Amino acid sequence: MPMRLPETEESRCAKCDSHVTRGFRRVYGDEDNRAHRCHDCDTLIRLRAGSAAGREVSIPEAGEGAGRHGNTTAKEWSL
Repeated sequence: MPMRLPETEESRCAKCDSHVTRGFRRVYGDEDNRAHRCHDCDTLIRLRAGSAAGREVSIPEAGEGAGRHGNTTAKEWSL
C-alpha cells in the first residue's frame, strides 16, 4: 500500500481551504505553486485568466457581474 504524504498548507486553496492537487497548483498556481483560488470557489474561465495565481482578473466573480440581459446582477435574483 502506498504511503500517503501529509497535506501541507500548499495543498489547500488559500481562499476556501479546499484540497488542490499538485498538478492544479503547478498549472494554475503562482510561481511558488500556491493556489489562491480553486474549482470550488471560482469559475474555470477566471482560473484560466489567472485568479488561481493570485492575479486580479477583469472577469467578474460569479454572482457579481451584470445579468444576462445587462441590467440585473445574480445577487438581485431571489428564488
